[in-house]
Amino acid sequence: MAIRDNSYRNFNNRKSFNGAPLLPGEILVPVLLNKEMRDTLKPLGFDPENAETWTLPYSGKKLKVAFVPAQDTTGVMDVAIKHFNGEVKRELDYVDLGHEDDVLSLDSILDYALDEDKRGFDPTGSTEAEDIAELELALDMLIDELSDAKGIDGAIFKLHAEGYTKREIISKVDIGKGKSRSYEYINKVIERAVDLYDKKYR
Repeated sequence: MAIRDNSYRNFNNRKSFNGAPLLPGEILVPVLLNKEMRDTLKPLGFDPENAETWTLPYSGKKLKVAFVPAQDTTGVMDVAIKHFNGEVKRELDYVDLGHEDDVLSLDSILDYALDEDKRGFDPTGSTEAEDIAELELALDMLIDELSDAKGIDGAIFKLHAEGYTKREIISKVDIGKGKSRSYEYINKVIERAVDLYDKKYR
């Protein structure tokens, strides 16, 4: 079994969910990529290439995990890990197995992954807390700011965040341009929103 040291829960060698570099005073924390988290991260530039697959002990169940920036304050990693474990528990519903505490503990996952028989994926070995409520709040504030600057921009990005295609957005929002120009305008709104998120809401 691997010996835990100061880097045991250090995920800063990963890539953030959207590939943006960390700002001073930030660390990366793991989040489970369930549907709700995917929907939250997608409009903020989520790149699936930056996700990892982790393997659970006992079951061999595989989970998709991404990494989001959080302010490096006292206890933030513990809060993030507690949130992560809770999301795994809800996702997999291991409560009735009788050993859910072992299965759902990130420490257990890491221990399993680093065991000598190499049965699991080592989440600390590759090169790459804000919880979901904070991310959703940032998303809401971002939409409000876009709306304050130009009403249709907030409406466009809100629909994008909800999963509508560009074609569907054009049918719902009067952009006042031709089809090609409307697509270009939507792309610019999304790019501006992601840039604004990185600068102001992280």
